[in-house]
Amino acid sequence: MRDYKFLLSSEIPECSKACINHSVSCPNKECRSWIEHEEDFNCTSIAVEKNGSMTLREVADRLGVSFVRIKQIEDKVLQKLESGLAKEFGVKKTDLKDFVLTGISE
Repeated sequence: MRDYKFLLSSEIPECSKACINHSVSCPNKECRSWIEHEEDFNCTSIAVEKNGSMTLREVADRLGVSFVRIKQIEDKVLQKLESGLAKEFGVKKTDLKDFVLTGISE
């Protein structure tokens, strides 16, 4: 494994920092951040800090599911965000894109 000590200064959980310090992948499969991806120490927190933005395909590979499934999840999340923002700010869904692009005016 490469040296990922540079991640120790980032905002990752203490258990992730311990794995980096000991150069071992996370053995705790019960952890909600655990993924089966040795390159990222089996940890989503480390994966996100190390890689930054990832494509849907990269996320699918790390989670062991299909690209299509990740796309379905993304679409559902965006739908929920859209509904929440529209409700919170009293904006019609059809006007939401313009609202987000122009910002919130007080």
